[in-house]
Amino acid sequence: MGSDRRRSRRPLVVGVALAAVVVLLAVGVAAAMWHAPAVTAGPSAPSTAAPSPSASGAASGDHVVTVQAAGRSRTMIVHLPLGTPKEPLPLVLVFHGAGDTAEGTAASTDFERVADQRGLIVAFLQGYQNTWNEGAGHTPAEVAGVDDVAFARAAVQTIEGMRSIDHERIAAVGFSNGALLADLLGCRMAEMVRLIVPVSGPLPVSVSQSCRPSRPVSVLEVHGTADDSIPYGGGPFAGIGGGTTVLSAPDAVARWAALDGCDSHASQKSASGGIRISAYTGCPAGISVQLRTVEGGGHAWPADIGELVAGALGE
Repeated sequence: MGSDRRRSRRPLVVGVALAAVVVLLAVGVAAAMWHAPAVTAGPSAPSTAAPSPSASGAASGDHVVTVQAAGRSRTMIVHLPLGTPKEPLPLVLVFHGAGDTAEGTAASTDFERVADQRGLIVAFLQGYQNTWNEGAGHTPAEVAGVDDVAFARAAVQTIEGMRSIDHERIAAVGFSNGALLADLLGCRMAEMVRLIVPVSGPLPVSVSQSCRPSRPVSVLEVHGTADDSIPYGGGPFAGIGGGTTVLSAPDAVARWAALDGCDSHASQKSASGGIRISAYTGCPAGISVQLRTVEGGGHAWPADIGELVAGALGE
C-alpha cells in the first residue's frame, strides 16, 4: 500500500475516472434490471419473457397471462407451439385437479410436447385456491362464489388476441375437480367448446339434471376402475370442502350420448394396455362420444393425455 502513495497524480486521476465509469455503468445496469426483472424459465417456472413476436401474433413458448373474469383477476399459462404451424390453431383448455396447480400440470403431463409436435395452443388455467367451482361440490372456489365458466370464456377471448384460433376445435380437459368443471363447460359453453375430456370425474348428478347444451358436444371420458378418490361406479365421494355425488362413468357417457342425440347403445372394443373403449354411434356429424375405461387404473392423468386429446381433435 505504501508504494501506491508514491505514484504520480496522472495514474491517480485515471484511476478515479475509471472508478466513476464503473459506478455509472453499475447504476445503469441496476436501473435496467429494475425495469426488466429477470425471469427464470423452465417447467417449474414458465417464462413470461418470450422471443420477438411472430408475424401471426405472440411468440412461441410459455406466457403467464392475467385475465379479468367476473370481477376477479385470474391467471393462466398459455403455451404457444414452436415453429410456424398453419393457423388457425386448435385450442386446449386444461383444468388441474383440486390441490394441484396450472404450473404443476404443465410440468407433469405431455401437453406441451404434443402441442409443439402437432401445432396446438394449450392453456393451463389456475383455480381459486387450487380448486374449481364446478357447480356441484363445496370447494373453496364454490364457497367464494367464483365463476369459472366466466373464466373459461375470458381465457378463450384473451388467447384470440395472441394467435388465430380454430373455433371448431376448442377442447376443455380436466382432471378430478377439473374434470367436473369440464363437464359443466360442456353444459354451459357448448357454443364455444366442441370437445370435453373429463379424466377421473364423471358427470355430477345435479349438473346432469340441469344440463342443456346449446349444441352437441364431443365427449372423451377417461376413468380407471380402481379409482379410490372418485369412484368409477359413481355415487357420493368426499371432496375438498365437502363431497358430491356423480354418475358412474358408463352412465355419465350414456347421458352425454342422449344429450347429443346419439344411439342409446355403445359398441365395445379392447385396446392395448388394459383399455376398454365404449363408443356411441348415430351421433350428429362431427360428434364423437366415448368412454376409455382403464382396467385397474387409479386416480391419475393418463401418461398420454396430450396425445389422446390431439387425436380427438383430429390432429
